[in-house]
Amino acid sequence: MRVLQVTAIPVTAVRFVVPLARALEDAGFEVEFATGPGRWLDSLEALGYCVHRLPISRNLLAWRNLHAKGALRSLIRGGGFQVVHAHTPAAAAVTRPAARGLGARTLYTMHGSAWGQGASGVGQALFTAIERWQGRWTDLIFTVNAEDAADCVGRAGMREDRVCALPAGGAGVAPEFFLDEGSADSLRDRTRRLLGIASEQRVVSYIGRTTAAKGMGTLAGAFESVAEREEGAMLLVVGGALEGDRDAYSRERFLGALGERARQRVIWLGFQERVVPLAAAADLVVLPSLREGFGMSLAEAAALGRPAVATDTRGGRAVIE
Repeated sequence: MRVLQVTAIPVTAVRFVVPLARALEDAGFEVEFATGPGRWLDSLEALGYCVHRLPISRNLLAWRNLHAKGALRSLIRGGGFQVVHAHTPAAAAVTRPAARGLGARTLYTMHGSAWGQGASGVGQALFTAIERWQGRWTDLIFTVNAEDAADCVGRAGMREDRVCALPAGGAGVAPEFFLDEGSADSLRDRTRRLLGIASEQRVVSYIGRTTAAKGMGTLAGAFESVAEREEGAMLLVVGGALEGDRDAYSRERFLGALGERARQRVIWLGFQERVVPLAAAADLVVLPSLREGFGMSLAEAAALGRPAVATDTRGGRAVIE
């Protein structure tokens, strides 16, 4: 059986879908990827997968998504795929009409939604309309938290037997992978030495996209308060903006939101291939998102035995509770 995994950007495939693809291959499936442009495209191809490049935009209303739909429909029709699996709302909005009527089972993993707090009323209404319309063509929807699953049924009118809330965000965290370099404490000490941070200093780590929706403004205000009260407290910022991210925070913008005292305590590391050491180096991992499907960085912190604090979003509650 041939399966096509569709993502809007390659980082989604590399970070969340490759483990699924490997498990499918172990079970005898043939797996290929279709994705839009962006970071980690070379990394995905280097894993040995057949990767079809599509002009998908993360902006649901972008004109180029019409071209992506046509290209994807031709790919599905000619590729002999029995299953087409879309990930994230942008990819799903292109994939489901593209696959309609071609005989392939259509699956959708909703890694996050516009329901709940953090989204405008217009955004929620548009998202609901798309799900009510395209949900009729979806054989199975996976969500990464129970609240989104309930809204698929209650708001979008999906049949309950076609909606499944996945545990652990759908991707999960493998503790043995997180600790393949020794204990969390030894990894903490090595990483702090590399960063020039003393063992007794308090360290907070943020790992994720650096956008307003991810709560970078909230993070700046919170750390300003911490820096005033905690002598020597440090903040590690790991990540950056992705293609299509709106209202992104650069290093300069984030530091500009801080006073001089707090500004001197920030280590901005940008994107990193391995985030495990940087989570292990922390005394606290934070996720200040305004909207979140599943707080994977919080689950990763738990795998390392590190406490975490999050804003009260669907994805924060799904992990913390």
